[in-house]
Amino acid sequence: MNLSAWRAALRIARRDALRAKGRSALIIAMIALPVVGVTAADVVARSSVLTPQESATRLMGGADAYLSTVRAGWRLEQAPDPDPATTLVLSQNGPKPVPTEEETARSARPLGQLLKEALPAGARLLPVESPAGYALTSTTAGQARVQAWSLDLADPLARGITTLREGSWPDAPYEVAATTGFLAGSGLSVGGSTTLAGTHQTLRITAAVEYPGDLKAERLVGRPGELGALLAAAEDRTGQTPADGPSDFLVSLPGGAAFGWEDVQRANAYGFTVASRAVLADPPPDNAVPLYRDTPLSGAAATEALKSSTIAVTVVGMALLEVVLLAGPAFAVGARRSRRQLALVAAGGGDRSHIRGVVLGGAVVLAGTGALAGTVLGCLTVALGRPWLEARSGARFGHFALEPADLLGVLAIGVVTGLLAAIVPAVQAGRQPVTAALTGRAATRPPAIWIPVAGVLVAGAGTCLALFGALEGSRTRVVMLGSVIAELGLVACTPWFVGLLGRVARALPLGPRLALRDAARNRGRSAPAVAAVMAAVAGAVAVLTFQSSSDAADRADYAAAAPNGAVVLRTQQVSPASVTAVAPGSSAASVAAAASGKAAADLRRTVEQAIPGLGERGDLRNLTYGACDGRPGSFCGTVRLDMPAENLCPPAAGAAGPGGSVRLDEAQARRLLAEDPRCRQSAPAPQDVRELITGDANVLRNLLGVDDPAAQQALAAGKVVVLDPRYVKDGAVPLQLTRYGAEGPGGNQLSTASLPAVAVRAKTPAARAVLSPAAAEAAGLTPTTYESVWLPAHAPGAADEQRATAAVTAHGPGAKLSVERGYASTYGDATMLGLAIAASAVAIAAAGIATGLAAADSRGDLATLAAVGAGPGIRRRLSGFQCAAVAALGAVLGALAGFVPAAAVQRVENLGAVPRVDAAGISLGTHPLVVPWPYLAALVAGLPLLAWLVAAGLTRSRVALTRRTG
Repeated sequence: MNLSAWRAALRIARRDALRAKGRSALIIAMIALPVVGVTAADVVARSSVLTPQESATRLMGGADAYLSTVRAGWRLEQAPDPDPATTLVLSQNGPKPVPTEEETARSARPLGQLLKEALPAGARLLPVESPAGYALTSTTAGQARVQAWSLDLADPLARGITTLREGSWPDAPYEVAATTGFLAGSGLSVGGSTTLAGTHQTLRITAAVEYPGDLKAERLVGRPGELGALLAAAEDRTGQTPADGPSDFLVSLPGGAAFGWEDVQRANAYGFTVASRAVLADPPPDNAVPLYRDTPLSGAAATEALKSSTIAVTVVGMALLEVVLLAGPAFAVGARRSRRQLALVAAGGGDRSHIRGVVLGGAVVLAGTGALAGTVLGCLTVALGRPWLEARSGARFGHFALEPADLLGVLAIGVVTGLLAAIVPAVQAGRQPVTAALTGRAATRPPAIWIPVAGVLVAGAGTCLALFGALEGSRTRVVMLGSVIAELGLVACTPWFVGLLGRVARALPLGPRLALRDAARNRGRSAPAVAAVMAAVAGAVAVLTFQSSSDAADRADYAAAAPNGAVVLRTQQVSPASVTAVAPGSSAASVAAAASGKAAADLRRTVEQAIPGLGERGDLRNLTYGACDGRPGSFCGTVRLDMPAENLCPPAAGAAGPGGSVRLDEAQARRLLAEDPRCRQSAPAPQDVRELITGDANVLRNLLGVDDPAAQQALAAGKVVVLDPRYVKDGAVPLQLTRYGAEGPGGNQLSTASLPAVAVRAKTPAARAVLSPAAAEAAGLTPTTYESVWLPAHAPGAADEQRATAAVTAHGPGAKLSVERGYASTYGDATMLGLAIAASAVAIAAAGIATGLAAADSRGDLATLAAVGAGPGIRRRLSGFQCAAVAALGAVLGALAGFVPAAAVQRVENLGAVPRVDAAGISLGTHPLVVPWPYLAALVAGLPLLAWLVAAGLTRSRVALTRRTG
């Protein structure tokens, strides 16, 4: 076709679009729907990426640099954007881990002198106190955790680090700013006051602020030196080591000078890392960064980059395919509605290329309009939903980014995908018989048998390519290509599946029988609609399955400290060294023990009064070997369970020490897991798992989740209740006793003991073994800490926890109250349900639009039904079942297609995992694919029903009679 022919084709397409406004609007909606999502995703992603200046402002405000003390006086190397994980202290973890004489001399100098030597002349410093830990402070309900930072927020250097939402900056002694996240959880507000635990100074809240990069931060920000001094004084009174002064500083250079890379390296020589505004904006080349020379990028970093790029490419590829398949039915039905006009073009001398040009011209007009509308709507959606998006992500956008190149690319993609979607309808329109098209008789042929066979083969080949391509370390596009090929293979099979529906229709009532036979008779219209629904469901199933697998992996790795809802109280034991008065006939150790017991009893009563309805209490104490109380003849030591060598997983016998592990080959690891029960891991234990404790039946139930009468009887009979059966041999558990400082290997004396034991399985292995206090005393083991645990019928609320924490803290420092809340999903049921709803909306929109186009195409058939006496409701039922049939078949095929990218991406996530074995068993380091069956069932079963209700409810019952030709 020449240029003039294309102009004519575009003119015909434009007039046809204006003449059939309803059909054109539906096609434009089909194109615009996915473009809205792509545009919104691009704007959100671009807006979330901070420029170097925006990143610098959030970190250092209006300063020129942010300086952190890592190891004062010692040389180090850093990246242009410093990260504590990659910073290299040369004399600590470098090639020569011994400090030089110069470093030793520098480390003895005052910090102020080192700063003066390390920084350019005239540099101004603003101290920043940002301790990593949390303190307790008073709230309306009691006490809650908070970070206590110090920074002069009114100083111009600090402007931009926080955003003032309400009130005014602190400018008087002991005035503080509180983050909006802390105020929301504590019930406090601007103008209120709070008091840090262990202090008596009231802090007045004058401002509500937020950190743009961390909207959920729970933080109090005071003036320099105030909060740190209060906490240091409280720690000093309790005998703890007070925190040092500020170690971080905002740096401002005189005359607007830039803090260059040479200045950063000079500060590195004195033990400081520096994030410089100038360096972040214009980083040095890699060959000028000593860190990159001494510590090249590890394989782990490359693997993580491979994972991210593979997932991103797969998502983009599947999204583009979804756009094509969603637009396909629109152009297919549009071409069928225009077949008489196209036949007139052919009758007037046009050849097949002209007919294809008219259809493709319509695609350009409608796809361009839909892409433009979708781009504008996508931008407006993000602009209007920006507050919700920022609150959901926990960070503010750096700016509202509308990248012209990206938006033009989205427009182009919309037009190109529209053209791709119209290619098949254009070819079919060019091949239609002119006579049949002029008379209105459909010229449909059953699909060749080789097409579904080829589709199955192509789908299988794509699946294999995606799954095995996930193991290729350098070909990130293979997963995307395989997923797309697999889905296209199923698309090729859809006409055959639609025809199969017509064969089973004979046993159905009138409404569904007519709908299925109409779909089978008009495969050219039904198959693209099924493909569109399949594309929407496949994308949803892929995302849901991947997120469900990631959530299951996080849940499997989560180690609960107690059953869900349990309240755990830990008290500090009084040290004999702190006893100042000892009565005749007693010792400091006995006085300290009595004081510890009394304090624990008081705290237990306090908790039970603060939180009513806690239920029965279980009291436990950790056990050790040796009193270690300073009395004559006492000694210090430890006790731990010693797993018999024959109960260890065989490769674990070569591990170095009780906490060591051995690397395994994956095939060997899987073989051992299948054949040897000793190698299978039990539930994950928390990091602070108790080795051996005293307790009773309440401790078994409240702390470990064991409600076994046999275990309770064994405990009462003096036996040890062991939570891992591999520790038990011949009805006894071996213990390894270590006496520190005695004669023996390494200066310690090792001995063993054996106690009668019974093994049970615990829901929460917060301890390895439990025995009664009498049995512990008979075995010569010494109880140390005091703990109590309750398991109420319902977990205490946040207000109850804050009230109890305040009451416990009022007794003095050292005690800790915690409530086990269980695993908190980072995805959440709301997210999963939201994805299912979004996918349903897209699928119903696709099925509904396709059904509307089909209803317009079958208007003559409906008129014939009305003429032969069909009731008014037949149109509703027919439209409902047409939409339901399309949705049902598309949902089933989409579920199958969605598993392919989900499984492939999950395999990519498992790249780099190394199986290891230790005393606990074998850990593969990988996580399986987990199918979210409830959400999948809702999509596959609920989507057709919902589609039927929507289509039947929105269809008019009355049918206008039309003239039939031929």
